[in-house]
Amino acid sequence: MPKIAAPISFRSVSSGLAAVLLLLLVGCAANPPYEDYTLAQAAIRAAQDVDSARISAGLWHKADDNFRKGQLAFKEGEYASAKSHFKAALQFAERAENATRLKKFQTGDASP
Repeated sequence: MPKIAAPISFRSVSSGLAAVLLLLLVGCAANPPYEDYTLAQAAIRAAQDVDSARISAGLWHKADDNFRKGQLAFKEGEYASAKSHFKAALQFAERAENATRLKKFQTGDASP
């Protein structure tokens, strides 16, 4: 007598389907930090425009270093790390720009 395969139970199908859906949702949960990337990039450019690399070198290098680390983390899909680096880059770039503008004003090079 030929053997008949056991019927597939609804419970095993539904639990397998639930597992697949869970994996899809977890994979989509990480949102790339586009806004943080854009804001940090704009702050870096603004600091470059006032020549922060020359006048406020320490702050500028911290901003640039964090931005580069953020870009690398972003490319590797490590979005939490990228976001924290972009936020740090934004803060350092804004501080570098402000310090540069203040130094230029104090020396008479430019108005604030």
